Amino acid sequence: MNLFPYFDAVDFSQYVDDVPFAWKYSVGATIEKNTLKLQEGRLKNIELAIVGVPFNSEDDDFKRTTTPDSLRRAFYSLAGVGKLNIIDFGNLKASSSHKGNYLALRDVVDYLSELGIVTIILGGSQDYSYGVCQAFRSDPFFSFCSVDAFLDVKKGVESLSPENYLSQVFKTIPDLFQFSLLAYQSHYVPEIYFEKTKGIGPHVRLGKLRDDWSSAEPVFRNCDFLSFDMCALKHSEAPNKNLQPNGLYADEACQLMKLAGASNRMKVFGLFGMEDQPDEESLTVNLAAQLVWYFIQGYLIRDKRKPEQGDGFSTFSVEIAELSAPLVFCKNETTGQWWIRVQAINNEIKYFACSEKDYQNATDNEIPEIWLKYVQKTDELLK
Repeated sequence: MNLFPYFDAVDFSQYVDDVPFAWKYSVGATIEKNTLKLQEGRLKNIELAIVGVPFNSEDDDFKRTTTPDSLRRAFYSLAGVGKLNIIDFGNLKASSSHKGNYLALRDVVDYLSELGIVTIILGGSQDYSYGVCQAFRSDPFFSFCSVDAFLDVKKGVESLSPENYLSQVFKTIPDLFQFSLLAYQSHYVPEIYFEKTKGIGPHVRLGKLRDDWSSAEPVFRNCDFLSFDMCALKHSEAPNKNLQPNGLYADEACQLMKLAGASNRMKVFGLFGMEDQPDEESLTVNLAAQLVWYFIQGYLIRDKRKPEQGDGFSTFSVEIAELSAPLVFCKNETTGQWWIRVQAINNEIKYFACSEKDYQNATDNEIPEIWLKYVQKTDELLK
């Protein structure tokens, strides 16, 4: 499959003068070098690919935006990230219909994921997450996470929009394995609304997340797709259309993105919900660029070893009175990350990310709630 006809190529020359140091030391120079030497259809050894989505949904249609280019201008001017095979396909060409844009993004993500290439999406309203999710419809263990102040679900049959895209995702993927909402603000999300979601949680509100940032780490390790809405940020940090008096601070969001990038399972990162026109001080676009930069920093420290391979992992068996067999935990001795083993009804073994607290609860003779959820969901899928 040749992806190049899907895109308008990047003109790298327009960004060179915006770099505060020599262009060759910028992340833009690295991307330019890798992109220009790429031959059509030859994506071997590419690790990450940038895809621009220059559309926002509006009244059951779409309008063109310059958001991806604004983001590139800020992102390319940041310091280089070392030896990394990252390319930029450019901006997705407009289809003849709103639905066609979703489908085009679906096709691109599907193909890149099959090749093991991590996709970074710049721009677009958050309903384009729907297109990304459609690329994973055939994966029974597909899991995704949204960092958002709101839970974008609504009742009834409505056209797809940023405010209800999750309802459409849950409708088209009713057996979704896992969905998590991070940094939501409880004054915007009635607790009963979580009954409208599909899949295993957990959902972590902003205050709880701020009390313990490590709670997001296992969520990201179980996640294939991260959808980040800029409205999750405090208005003072991203004073674009975002009018939230509360929200993530800039440094907090960057820490989260580094954690997300370090997840071996993360295949797609989408940065959505930025206005077409930057604010006066360009704070929003500069922060958005840094979020991408820190995601890539996380990617660079990925430990690609898997617990089922055994190498570099310690195994702990924990007897619990109520269970006939011990729970098995694995710990990565380099990163300190924990995993829990699940044996499904057909005896297939799966490993899921968990926290050290889950292990500690087991040693206190408590069955970890997350283990029960994984067993139940896995058995449902593999019957």
